Amino acid sequence: MSPYALITGASRGLGAAFAHRLASEKRSLILVARSQELLVSLKTDLAEHHGVSVQVLAADLTHPDAARSIHAECMRHGWRVSLLVNNAGIGRFGAFLQHPPSDYDGMIRLNVLAAVELTHLFLADMRQASHGEIINVASMAAFQPTPYIAVYGATKAFLLSFSEAIAAECFGTNIRILALCPGATRTNFFKAAGLQNLSVIESAPMQSAEAVVDAALKALRSGQTRVVPGWKNRVMATLSGLVPRRWNLPLSARAIQQAFGITSRE
Repeated sequence: MSPYALITGASRGLGAAFAHRLASEKRSLILVARSQELLVSLKTDLAEHHGVSVQVLAADLTHPDAARSIHAECMRHGWRVSLLVNNAGIGRFGAFLQHPPSDYDGMIRLNVLAAVELTHLFLADMRQASHGEIINVASMAAFQPTPYIAVYGATKAFLLSFSEAIAAECFGTNIRILALCPGATRTNFFKAAGLQNLSVIESAPMQSAEAVVDAALKALRSGQTRVVPGWKNRVMATLSGLVPRRWNLPLSARAIQQAFGITSRE
């Protein structure tokens, strides 16, 4: 059996785009998401169009035992994972006090703890096999504090730092680790994050999920540890590190308020 690529948050958006792209390369897949129905539908589509082996694991990665259960299931079936894509993640738009702490607890568990635990479990296997690849999906929000989506931005800053650090630990081996930092991408993210003014997003220029996936795989295979898809996004990421935060943060807060119709009283 050929080694597998395991993708979390695979039922839609970037996760589904990764699945389609890797299936077109004849990679065997393990698809993880909460919805069994959506996963089975995607599996049928991929099998019909690409003829690859596709396994589905319905799991809620906010549960403390989910990552260990996924790894154990792979071990039980002998599914060797050579590429792990930690894509699952959620955000919440609005002022910090607008949402209850339980929302942020689930966000941190999914965006941070699940990715760290899956990376730990499968990286150990990759070390033993002397080969493997990991993509952790961060965000442009990782490069600076992001008012009105504060906890989400902080989780992505963690993922960026974490990914680059363990990538450095793997220098000199056949294991490659990439932090993917996309900007606004045409997926279901904004609606799922509770953004009220969706008309702004629908009319805004955004990258396609397919373009982001192409950039990620190209960067991974060339040995990069970080990639920001799109030249405009790269310019913004660079500028965010040059402008003093005492200037940048008020501007960022106002820009997000105006762009997404958020008021300071929310």
